[in-house]
Amino acid sequence: MTGSINIQSCEDALFFSYITHDMYCDHRLPNHGLMYVRSGVLTVETDNEHIEAHAGDYIFWRRNCTARMKKQSEGDTPFQSIAIALDSKFLKSYFNEHLQGKRLPMQQEAIKAPAVPLLHSIKIDSLFMSLIPYADHGLSPDCETIRWKQREAVDHLLEVDERMYATLFDFYETWKIDLADFMEQHFMLDMTMEEFASYAGRSLATFKRDFKKFTSLTPEKWIVEQRLDLSSTLLRNPKTKASDVYFEVGFKSRTHFSGLFKQRFGLSPAAYQQKYIV
Repeated sequence: MTGSINIQSCEDALFFSYITHDMYCDHRLPNHGLMYVRSGVLTVETDNEHIEAHAGDYIFWRRNCTARMKKQSEGDTPFQSIAIALDSKFLKSYFNEHLQGKRLPMQQEAIKAPAVPLLHSIKIDSLFMSLIPYADHGLSPDCETIRWKQREAVDHLLEVDERMYATLFDFYETWKIDLADFMEQHFMLDMTMEEFASYAGRSLATFKRDFKKFTSLTPEKWIVEQRLDLSSTLLRNPKTKASDVYFEVGFKSRTHFSGLFKQRFGLSPAAYQQKYIV
């Protein structure tokens, strides 16, 4: 829990969220999932799409997509949701147990949108209604119950949209985006190298190997250099507060940032700004 953000994780498969202020984040979830918005508004956006889910709505999100996510209260009502994540290990187990050897409707293309709203039905309503008591009492279901709820979620998705077969069970095509483009857009994010690799659709070893194709720097050094370059650009704007730049470009420590900045540019961030905006 951080401030007024309370997200309870149950086995990294079931999540109960209670958020009392607007929350913005990048949608870079590595697993597929299904969410029930109990209150508030969920917005998922890309440059071309705008998807909203309001209180009482259900939404499916697609793994490894990059989008902007906003969780908002509605008036004095906080944002609350229940989400079920569907990781590849579970989906492979489901496939082997229920679908192996069967003829599947794979002629449908996989879902391309980052998220898809879902209609109400008795099955999906009963699935999430059964989880509300756990959320309200801050309790975690046992592992068997969580797995059963994941199975119910997959059963429902396959029943309501045949595109889900190609979407959920595409285990053989690696999601691999242009690494240089991805890193140039996301180097400010507070992630480990393992997380950067995962969201770029690569193992850590492949991530580091592919990185060498566009720079001689290590990923860690390249990220620092990009953040310093961006900070110098921001500091040339008189409206920028020198004391806030470190956080905007992705550094956790102001002191660490100031030391690296002075080593690179020969001046403290404040002195650098004063020199270039006078």
